[in-house]
Amino acid sequence: MKLKKLVPAALSLALVLSLAACGSPSEPSGSTPPDTNPPATGSAVPGTEAPAADDSLQKVLDAGKLTIAAEGNWVPYVYNEDGTGELTGFEVDIAKEICSRLGVEPDFQISSSWDPVEAGMDSGRYDCIICGVNPKPERQEKYNMSIAYAENPFCLVVAGDNEEITSFADLAGRSCANALNSTAGDLARKAGAELSDASLTAAMDLIVSGRADATVNNVAAVEEYMKERPDMNVKIAAIYEPEEGEEWIIQSAVAFQKGADTLTEKVNEILQEMIDDGTCYDLTVQYFGQSVADSTSIYQK
Repeated sequence: MKLKKLVPAALSLALVLSLAACGSPSEPSGSTPPDTNPPATGSAVPGTEAPAADDSLQKVLDAGKLTIAAEGNWVPYVYNEDGTGELTGFEVDIAKEICSRLGVEPDFQISSSWDPVEAGMDSGRYDCIICGVNPKPERQEKYNMSIAYAENPFCLVVAGDNEEITSFADLAGRSCANALNSTAGDLARKAGAELSDASLTAAMDLIVSGRADATVNNVAAVEEYMKERPDMNVKIAAIYEPEEGEEWIIQSAVAFQKGADTLTEKVNEILQEMIDDGTCYDLTVQYFGQSVADSTSIYQK
């Protein structure tokens, strides 16, 4: 009787041991096997974050406007029309055409001098700068820069009776009135001049009063100023000739926030269309004359 009772118990114990042996020796009973499949393509690896998508273009489209910084009182680039006060100029018209093709409105933010324009851009208040911005290497590192859409040669201006300064080489040790962070200021500094911060209008006053020896600015802006102010005793002493490989010095481009790639790419497409269909050429003729437009290398096909 005792043997009959022990047989079923022994069989039950053998069955339990047999079932336990069928499992993985490294997995405790009731555990969930680890997922050995690799993560799906595009999924984030645990402990890392995917880079944020660039939505700079979509933000502008959603806002319905492009916030544009520029320096005002810069005839014929950015200025207010006499009588009406309407903002106009070559750069203004370039900006308006870009916005029209983007399908948004231009939101101009105008400063009285150049340095606040860059300061506002650096603080993230603007989408871009459209104001004859020179795509120098330092700016290309700091901002996204568009393709060039215009060329603006620089000139050296002195008092009408100044016979000592006849070239950029003569600026060494001289006082030059210029925006400190501008390309024109860089050219004067490179020539050895000592700079004092001033707009074009203020620079002309300083030269005439004998408080500055010279200023450097765009040829078109200086010629326009001299036409409007024939009473000012100033003259163009020299035209700056870029060295080979430095043609960018006289080029104009749009500056965007660094990393705003989708917005930059779209505006590049628009600017190329404007060059190809003659829009940039026609605006250059309107504001600077036929000879300037015909001599602009980026318009040559």
